[in-house]
Amino acid sequence: MKSILIIEDNKVMAQILAQLLRNSIQPQTLLHASSVSQAEAIFMKSQLLGHTLDCVFLDLNLNHPLDGLSLLGQIKQDHPDLPVIVVTAENEMETVKKVISHKPDGYIVKPLSMQKLNQCLAKISNLQLDIEK
Repeated sequence: MKSILIIEDNKVMAQILAQLLRNSIQPQTLLHASSVSQAEAIFMKSQLLGHTLDCVFLDLNLNHPLDGLSLLGQIKQDHPDLPVIVVTAENEMETVKKVISHKPDGYIVKPLSMQKLNQCLAKISNLQLDIEK
């Protein structure tokens, strides 16, 4: 994976995730958005420049509770082949069901760990291999 977007409003959490990704897969580009509007701007700019994102890590609770959920739906609608991994502290069954209905490619419950991240990345790699066949 060359280009990854982290959508996370907590600066420390975004830095931790970025460091775990650098240690795991060494992406060429790590972009960060701290809000839904910043993420939308990055998507628009990427399209204009012809750059593609390889993966998105999305926090569910950005500026408001569960506002990442609508962004997940929008990303999946506009970019159906783009893997999106939800990274959140939310683990209540109702919330998980809402998220799963939007078909993310992964769901990591905080606190983050290299093991959780690598399991999710392995799943995405297998998914991308299936798509390419």
